[in-house]
Amino acid sequence: MIWTTASQDILPTVPPVRRIDAAPDGLAETVAATADHLDSWTPTVAEFERVLDGLVRQAHRDRVALVVALWEAVGHRYAEEETEAHRLSGVDVVVATLLSRVPGYSLRPDRVRRSKGHEECAQGGLELVLAARMREIGYALLCGHLLPFPLATPTWDTGALDAAELVERLAEYRRHGARPGPVDFGQALLRVRRPDPAAARAAARLGTDEGDRLAAWLGPDGGPGVPVRRVVAPDPGAHRAWTRAGTTVPQVVLASGRRPLLPAEFPEAFHWLDRPHEGFTRCYHWHAGHAIRAAVLPEDRDTQAGWLLPGVTLAATAGDHGGSWMLPHLARLGGPAGPGLHAAVAAGLGGRYPDDRAPAVEALLVLAARGELDVVLLGRELAAMVALGTVKPNRLAEAARSAAAAGAYATVWAVLAEVLPAVLPSVRGAGEVLAVAADCAERSGARGPVPAALATAAARSGSSRTVTEARRLRAALTQPRP
Repeated sequence: MIWTTASQDILPTVPPVRRIDAAPDGLAETVAATADHLDSWTPTVAEFERVLDGLVRQAHRDRVALVVALWEAVGHRYAEEETEAHRLSGVDVVVATLLSRVPGYSLRPDRVRRSKGHEECAQGGLELVLAARMREIGYALLCGHLLPFPLATPTWDTGALDAAELVERLAEYRRHGARPGPVDFGQALLRVRRPDPAAARAAARLGTDEGDRLAAWLGPDGGPGVPVRRVVAPDPGAHRAWTRAGTTVPQVVLASGRRPLLPAEFPEAFHWLDRPHEGFTRCYHWHAGHAIRAAVLPEDRDTQAGWLLPGVTLAATAGDHGGSWMLPHLARLGGPAGPGLHAAVAAGLGGRYPDDRAPAVEALLVLAARGELDVVLLGRELAAMVALGTVKPNRLAEAARSAAAAGAYATVWAVLAEVLPAVLPSVRGAGEVLAVAADCAERSGARGPVPAALATAAARSGSSRTVTEARRLRAALTQPRP
């Protein structure tokens, strides 16, 4: 149905996406930024990528001077004996390699593998790509293949890379006679903003294999596949993560779609992305570093949200804490806001605890402020989850009230209008949902046809909260405009 509103939402301002600053200028600034980054507990994507960019550029200019300066600044962090690369993470791999504290065999591409038991964990897969890129750069430094700069350094603080900028970098590599690292180039492709026909034409004109691959990637076959939605009745034992309690409530899962261009020319660390994943709850990932992992696929937030969905669902059905913490960050990334992201937000709105509902409310507001929220899709996903028992109406009402209080009265009304058939006429908590819906309809001046389920509830006798609020909402929808 279509409703009209007399007023527009006044939504919170969404912080803009920001360009990443250029690499540190000069040896001293590079070493100082590296030391600060290694000491940071919560490095940002911008900090991580700027330090990596600076190290590669300085090694290309004067590797000896860089090594001497790093020994003085951060040499105390590394033991005298060598440490295998898999025991290090992030920029530590590159720094330790420069300081000759990593054996060369542990940097080889064929040594990059997943931990046993985590083969299906999507977050572990993203870490695999990060590890492969760090080790590839370290191996190039070890073998004396000094690259002028990394190809995959993002343009924006989300991790996204402008395609035209990647074309320029490939042209610069060609002028230097440098060969792009397969993992670094693969990561660059996953980060480019697409579609970009002009950049695709410019890439094709480079006359290199990488230029041709970029041109193809910027076409229709380079996008993420269509996810497959299904409802499963999980085995409680299969949905335990260490000591967390399981759940037997049926839940929505989305298997990520295939990517046609991934298997053929990408290194092995990327191949798992071409296999369907429905998320995973046996593997526990700490919050630290989540933005850097998400920056592996900054233009595919929908797939990442689909992977997050099982954890968000457990926060609603089994009372786990922290399942929704990543939703606001994903909402700020690029790519389509499709069924995966809307399903994860829907499940998050039904979190058992307020601190699990709050991130979902924030994500809803971010999407609404950016004009990317599909209120019908979100409402229908909520209705489906209410029917399954994943989302409890009373928790949904609390979350919806919080979103409305932030200024999203018209948005919340449009979402709840799709949910009403699932909670009426007598689902427990229906009165609370109706109360929020009526308040939003009144405040936004919503007018339009009365849904059949609402008309039936309003026509019932009695003075229960469900009947009372149904009549109030009916009156709001049918009231003549002033």
